[in-house]
Amino acid sequence: MSDPARNGTDAQVQLEAPGTRAYVILFLLTVASPTLLGGILPWLATDAPPAVAGIASDSLLVSRLLGAGTILAITLAVYAGIVLLMRRHRWHVDAGGLEVATTFYRRRLRWEQLRLDAARVVDIDERTELKPMLKSNGVAMPGFHSGWFRSRGFNRLLVASAGGKRLLWVPTHEGYDLLLQPRKPAVALERMKAMAPDRRDR
Repeated sequence: MSDPARNGTDAQVQLEAPGTRAYVILFLLTVASPTLLGGILPWLATDAPPAVAGIASDSLLVSRLLGAGTILAITLAVYAGIVLLMRRHRWHVDAGGLEVATTFYRRRLRWEQLRLDAARVVDIDERTELKPMLKSNGVAMPGFHSGWFRSRGFNRLLVASAGGKRLLWVPTHEGYDLLLQPRKPAVALERMKAMAPDRRDR
């Protein structure tokens, strides 16, 4: 049986999960706003035509209810799909290297591809040059960043964070840096250094 403290799967070094704030904002963007704008406001903006023996008004009501229900069903399905992707937010350290998976994005890096000697736990408010600024192919909302970004220094970043300020910055030899939010960034960094073959064999 494998030891979680040796393979990087124990809870304290896992990525911080998105908080309630991120899910509430996602719900407002993907469900509440489209349903309000597409299914409810048109009722208020359009006068119903005169009813003929009550048939026209009943038909209009049914069609509007069907339209609002369809929009709600579609947006709820989209929301559920994105929630499932947001829960795909993890990393794994083993003898071969590091794997990061977050929403649509996944990277596997061997130890020799990582610049562990330069890796640091950083406060993103102090190290503003590392802060993700330009989203090139990613997901960004308050409380959640996932995917590819450019920093203020225009370096390419693979980001997996849940809105925290203390992040683990790991430069690589592959033309981009990792910017991650483990639950215990310092412990995660020490775990990586302990697992790296050139350090473990000393």
